[in-house]
Amino acid sequence: MTALPLSRYGKFAVHDTGVPTGDGEYITLLLLHGFVWHSGIFSRMVPFASKYNVRLLLVNRRDYPGALAFTETELKPLKAGAAQTSYGAESMREYLKGRGRDLHEFLELFIEQERIPKPNGARGGIILAGWSMGAMFTTALLAYGSSFPVGKINVATYLRCVLNHDSSNETLGYPTFEPGYNPIIDLSSKQSTDAFCEWLSAYYAHGKTPATLEFRTPLPEPKATTLVMSVDEIQSTTYTPPGQLGGSDLLLLIYGKRHGTIQEARRRAYLLGADGEGAHGWDEVKLKHVWCEQSAWRGVMAKFCLEEEAETARKEGKKFRTHEIVGMKRANHFIHWDEPERTLLTLLGKTDT
Repeated sequence: MTALPLSRYGKFAVHDTGVPTGDGEYITLLLLHGFVWHSGIFSRMVPFASKYNVRLLLVNRRDYPGALAFTETELKPLKAGAAQTSYGAESMREYLKGRGRDLHEFLELFIEQERIPKPNGARGGIILAGWSMGAMFTTALLAYGSSFPVGKINVATYLRCVLNHDSSNETLGYPTFEPGYNPIIDLSSKQSTDAFCEWLSAYYAHGKTPATLEFRTPLPEPKATTLVMSVDEIQSTTYTPPGQLGGSDLLLLIYGKRHGTIQEARRRAYLLGADGEGAHGWDEVKLKHVWCEQSAWRGVMAKFCLEEEAETARKEGKKFRTHEIVGMKRANHFIHWDEPERTLLTLLGKTDT
């Protein structure tokens, strides 16, 4: 169920706020949702798009409302990931690369048909943002974009940056942090689902190191976002089938972790090869990582992992993608629902967070 009006655009479904009035060099902010929570979770940002002269594009991924469902042929390599063999690993790589290709094809189509302006200083271009699990798909585009053929549109030259919006260590393929905690997820059980959503959407007081993360106990205020949302609001922002047993998102998380597929894509996206290896300008695309300082611990852990990975690459003399890490103060994993205007400004880089 979704309260936002959506239109099919290529393989995806989108809510598009359209060209800002009287501006030919506007910025487009494309937001890709995460696990179970679809693009409706960004709906509170929509009223602020015109105020800040931005074109907001909220995208439902495949298997979510309005978007094209995966065919059995497309799901075959994903299901082959059940095998703990080299064939299973290669099949998962093929599947994730295909999701990067879906995004590439969508951007080609959208840029050409909508005549999106290229970046020009502080204006124009696209900020491609993936929230939570959505960053897995934007990372796949960064990882494999240079291998996709270029037609009329060279997608890389239109991107201001690729942005991780409070993605977790595991959805970016970093190692599991053993002391960490994660409620058991069983989307067929309302009690289990409610407990997980409350944990994920609460606010936490973390220390400045992995050893001082708060795993379980939230702050008494503000309340967890899902405790404040109405039943209708939750129903209009979620769609559970892709996250249920056998669903495409759940299988990608399980098998992608099992075979190291997600880790491989991230390393390919962030660690750059020799000069000229990243064809068509993909090596020049900036990475921006926005983390929420009071989010559930996995989002904070991702920030620590990224910092360590970049520093290790520097010490080893390896090329690491140009990146920026931005901490959003007093923010949880659902800050775009709780404080949509501040979130929009942060993603646009127009506030000190």
